[in-house]
Order: sequence, then C-alpha cells, then structure tokens
Amino acid sequence: MKTARFEFRLPQRLIAKAPPDVRGERRDHARLVVLDRHTQRAEHRRFDELGDYLRAGDVLVVNDSMVMQDELVGETRDGPATVILCGQHRDGWHVIIEPKARAKRGAVVRVAGGALRVLLRKPVRVDGMWLARMTTTAAAREASLAELIERHGMRHAENLAALGARRQSYQNVYARKPGSLEVPSAGLHFTPELLARLQDAGMVVAPITLHVGLTEMGAYRHIRAAEVEDHSMTAEWYEVPPATARAINAAHRRDNRVVAVGTTVVRTLETVAVEPRAGRDGRVATVKAGSGWTDLYLRPGHRFRIVDLMLTNLHQPRSSHLVLVAAFAGAELVTRTYRELIRARYSFDLFGDSMLLI
Repeated sequence: MKTARFEFRLPQRLIAKAPPDVRGERRDHARLVVLDRHTQRAEHRRFDELGDYLRAGDVLVVNDSMVMQDELVGETRDGPATVILCGQHRDGWHVIIEPKARAKRGAVVRVAGGALRVLLRKPVRVDGMWLARMTTTAAAREASLAELIERHGMRHAENLAALGARRQSYQNVYARKPGSLEVPSAGLHFTPELLARLQDAGMVVAPITLHVGLTEMGAYRHIRAAEVEDHSMTAEWYEVPPATARAINAAHRRDNRVVAVGTTVVRTLETVAVEPRAGRDGRVATVKAGSGWTDLYLRPGHRFRIVDLMLTNLHQPRSSHLVLVAAFAGAELVTRTYRELIRARYSFDLFGDSMLLI
C-alpha cells in the first residue's frame, strides 16, 4: 500500500501545543469523534460522554507507563557532555551525545559525580545515536536507575520542556511506572472522576506497561518509505500483568469487549495474543501474561485478535500511528473521516482531541 495514501494537509493551527490543563480546560472536555466501523458513520461527542459507548463488563486497558526525564548532563575525559535518552533497548539504551565530538566508542559520561555512568558501546546508524549501557555506583544503588534519572535529569524534548515544572499536565492519571520518553497520550483526557464513574458503572480498568521510546521520534513516527510495508518499528519493552490477562480473557468468555486506550496498548495486546488450539471451534484468541520486547508493526491486512474497541488521538500524516488506526478501521474510512475532522477544526497530535473506534 502506498504511504502517500496517508498524506494530507494538516494546518499548523490544528496541532495542539499544550495539554488541556495548561490551556485552562478540563481534560475530559476534549472533543471525541466516535467512528463506527460497521455503519461507516461518525458521531461528534465530548470525551466525558465515553461511557455512553461502553457497558458493564467491558475491560478498559490502559498503559501505566510514566514519562521520565530524557536529558542528563555530565562529564567525559574530554569535557562536559549531554546525554539525550532516545529509548530503551534489549542491550541498554539508545542515546545521542552532544557535542557529537565527545561520542566515542568506550567513552563514559559521568552524571552526578559518577553516581550514574553512561558507557558508549557502539554507534547506531540512525540520527547519530549510540547504544549505551547505564550503570550506578555502589553508593547510589539504594535508588533505582529510573529514580536517578528522575533526580538528576531534565526534559530535552521541546514540546514537554516548555511546560517546565507542570509535569503532571502530561502524565496520565493512572501512570505508575517510569520508563517512557514520550507521552502515551491517548489516555490524557481521563480524570480520576471519569475513571471512577466508569468503574461504578461496571467497567474494569486494567493496566499494561509499554515504555514509549523510538516510535515517537521523527524517523520512526513519520513513514519515509514509499510503501507502508517497507517501514519497520524499533522494539519497546512491555509487561502484561497476570491480573490484566485474566480480566481480558474473562471478558471475552462473557462476550464483553476489550477497549484499548492508545496504540501502545493495541500493539502490546496483539503481541501477547495466543491463538486457540486447532479443533477448538468457537474459541477466541487469549492473551498471555508476561514481559518482553515488541517491534510489532500493525498495518492494513492485520487480523486483530484481542482488541474490540480502540481509543486514540488524532495523528500526524504518514505516521505509523495513523497506519495502525487504518488497519483497525479501514484506510478509506479513516482518511475520509480525517478530512471531515480537519474541516470541523478538531485538534490533532499529542495534546489534541480524541477518537473512539467501535
């Protein structure tokens, strides 16, 4: 499929530059477009009316990853250096070193007097990145690596750095586990009150974790390849707790639905899907608890096995996120709806409005 199919003109004025809290708005008062895959029609609502489309027994799966600091300032033998964290990796971290002249194989950046050490192992052929290993000294080991990054780091990403101390404005209210370098933003519109209301109505809120990293960076988020199929994703770490797996599997046995909050949740659940054994007609796929790395890239043609409904943001042109949405709802329906949303002046991207696919 041609990537150009997902190209469209998005006026800059429709890209929300700050979270609702900072704009003086309620998180749950964002606009919500409800896109029905069966009737091919869109309905325009408000986010706090989400419960009108859910029912008791449905499982709302959220990503509880918390956004970390992503910049560390330290020293090398050659002088000061800044470490920009780009994403976790099976063998360490992807980082960028500034100034680039300090980036050498075997170089060590000492942060906070050496409490945290960043060892450069080998270059990665993407945007000047390096594969690095981070270690802590014995004196600092009472704190976790995430705690040290939080304590000694700052924000590099321009869109979040501009918010300064208002870090809670871009954290999901259910975020618990530090590890993401960008925001799993589909859940930003939830408030504690809205979640409580949904749970009081019989819905189950169940967490998974996927630490967002390189998929949010330009080279990965924006598909440069002419063909959608020629794009690829970088692996990110996930965890599905046993209680969440049980809740999802029980919901499908009861003919209830699994509602994925965000593309990160969709990718995680489809990664851990287990097909029924041969000869067991009528059985649906289940999910298996566990943790690991996923580079699953969902594009049109994928058969979704776990997710029944999806809540997501409005995405940028040529993004892997938009391709995933098209895989779930159909490219023609999604691209037609996006044109309508632009005419209706919906807000797009990280801090923009929301879409529910039913």
